[in-house]
Amino acid sequence: MNRAGVAAVFVFTQLVLAVPVSLVGQEIGCPVPCCLEPGDLSEQEQASIVSQSIKEPSDLSETVGSVEVLHEIRPVGTGTGLWDWSDAGPHHDAVVEISSDAGAGTGVLIATDRSRRFKKGHVGHVLTAWHVIKNDIVNGNLKVRYRNRAETRDCKVVQHSEEKDIALVRVWVPLGIREARLAQSSIKRGDQIELVGLGGGTNLTSCVRAFKSAASPPSSVDKIFADVPLLPGDSGGPIFNSRQEVVGVISGGWFWWDSGVTAPDGSIMRTTWPARASNVSPIRRMLDGLNNSTNVADVAPTLIR
Repeated sequence: MNRAGVAAVFVFTQLVLAVPVSLVGQEIGCPVPCCLEPGDLSEQEQASIVSQSIKEPSDLSETVGSVEVLHEIRPVGTGTGLWDWSDAGPHHDAVVEISSDAGAGTGVLIATDRSRRFKKGHVGHVLTAWHVIKNDIVNGNLKVRYRNRAETRDCKVVQHSEEKDIALVRVWVPLGIREARLAQSSIKRGDQIELVGLGGGTNLTSCVRAFKSAASPPSSVDKIFADVPLLPGDSGGPIFNSRQEVVGVISGGWFWWDSGVTAPDGSIMRTTWPARASNVSPIRRMLDGLNNSTNVADVAPTLIR
């Protein structure tokens, strides 16, 4: 990784990793939505031809049929040496894509009310970064897409903190999707962490960008820093501790540079470093202000596609 250009940047700026629609196709943009056909993948994303069965949802609770996939879709950034990739795990199934007219980012399902059914599913809450949803706090035009390809629309922001760059979105949760566990304790310097996002237009249904690092100075009870780069679209993604519990939400980086990472459309993407995120303490304080007894009757019927 060439950081000569990084050293020339002296001004601290708030960096936003949500992907604006207006930037799609430009140097720092990536396709929205990030569901890609194999033919759209760059050479970097192509793997040896494989035969893989993927179930297509016939409704929100059942899946039937299968299609043959001729290419294995890998996370954007594979083969660059910039990331120490982690193995796939069931906790990654809670990762979601959040999109609106303004762009797209990552989120994680953090809570589900299973005490009662709602339209072949349940009501739940997705955790993400504030800057990912800031343009839709009032309008409520957010769309959440799950890894089984189910979608929920017109989602509502119920809690947010601009200062900590975190937000909670009320969503409909399809049957079979499990929420991630929230950690009790904050990450400390030196602790091993896993960062997960959908940067660069990574295909949500096939894979996520899951990579390992360690919390570095100046990490604190409220903030996590890590010596690892991020891509546009990673914002709002979860950070997991060694017990696969959510301990933070990806916020952004400090400096940009051209790392040579190739987007699925073949364009060169810019990369930001170092990673910074909210620690779990501000997240728990925000959740304390949430009414746990969500009234299903108040949920708009448009929560389901």
